[in-house]
Amino acid sequence: MLFAFAENYRADDPTRGVRAAKPAIKSAGHMTWGDDQIAAYRNKHRIGTVARTAIELLLNVAARRGDAHQLGQQHIKAGKKVWRPGKTLRSTGKLLSIPILSELQRAIDALPRNDSLTFLVNDYGKPFKSAAAFGNKFADWCVEAGLKPVLCPDGRTRNYRAHGLWKAACKALAHAGCTAPEIMAVSGHSTLAQVQIYIDEVERDRMADAAIEKLEAKLRTPIG
Repeated sequence: MLFAFAENYRADDPTRGVRAAKPAIKSAGHMTWGDDQIAAYRNKHRIGTVARTAIELLLNVAARRGDAHQLGQQHIKAGKKVWRPGKTLRSTGKLLSIPILSELQRAIDALPRNDSLTFLVNDYGKPFKSAAAFGNKFADWCVEAGLKPVLCPDGRTRNYRAHGLWKAACKALAHAGCTAPEIMAVSGHSTLAQVQIYIDEVERDRMADAAIEKLEAKLRTPIG
C-alpha cells in the first residue's frame, strides 16, 4: 500500500496505523541436532568422505554453513583452525583460533588429496560456489542418512540441516561446563546474551533431571 500511495495508484493508505499481528507461538528456529541424529549421519557417511568431513567441520569448530565450505588447509596454523567468520566480518571482525579436535583431524587426514583450497568439494572435485550450494548438498547427505522431518511446536515442519549443527556445537560446549565467554570464543557470537540461551537450556535440563531424581528417591523411601 505504501508503494501504491507513493506511485499515485491510490489517494490514501487504508493500512495506515494497522499493526502486524504477532505469531501466537514463537518460532522454534532451526532444528538442533541430538546425539541420535549425529550418530545416524556418521554411521552413513564414513571417514574419508566429504560428507563426513562436513559434519565434523560444522560440529567440532562450530563453523556456520557460510564458513565451512570455504575452510581449507591454509586455515590450519599450529594445530588450530584460524579464520574470520563471515558473520563477524560485518560486525566485530573477530578472528577465531580453535584447537582441532581429534575427530575433525581424523576426517581431514582421511580425505583424498586434491588441488582444492577447500576441504569440502562438490561432485566434480571443485569448491562449492556458494553457501547455498553447499547447503543443498548437505541436505542430500542428511536425507541419505535417513534423517526425517520433524513437526515442531509452532506447527511448522523442519528438517535437520547445517545450521542446526552450529546450535548443537554451542549446546555441547554448554554441556561441557563452558562459560559464556568460552563459548563465544568458539562460536563467534558477539554478545553474552546470545550464548546464555544455550547455557540456560542446559541448566534447565540438569535441574529437571535433579528434580526427578529427588522425587524418585522420595517415592522409594519407605513410609513409617
